[in-house]
Amino acid sequence: MSMYDHCLFFNISTLNRQITKIWEDEFKQLGLSPSHGYVLTAIFEKPEISHKELSELMELDPSTMTRFLDKLVAKRLVIKSSKWKGATFHLTKEGELLSRKINKSMERLFNKMQSHFGKTEFSELVKCLQRTRQSVK
Repeated sequence: MSMYDHCLFFNISTLNRQITKIWEDEFKQLGLSPSHGYVLTAIFEKPEISHKELSELMELDPSTMTRFLDKLVAKRLVIKSSKWKGATFHLTKEGELLSRKINKSMERLFNKMQSHFGKTEFSELVKCLQRTRQSVK
């Protein structure tokens, strides 16, 4: 047995690269990275969301969120509105259409992962990863 068999970092990093490749291939068809797609769908689910709320939801640094939002605004998928409480974001019509396509892609990816791992095993894996992610904070 190799030391890598017991190494959390190695196994998570390797799995992350493999899963990232699958997600990037799917999202490439939409002209976005998976990260940009997830930000877009977060705005779709909660129109008029603030920068701070998005950063917290996505668990990203504010500067990273700014870069993602700037790119989505430049692509004319998101509109930044300034109000007295600060900037909020909502989707353009193009952003809404793309967000619907992203949701379909996510469904395909979900089904692909369920088929690969098995329905129960996949559900357990995701729950385990969520618990682990929360415990490391």
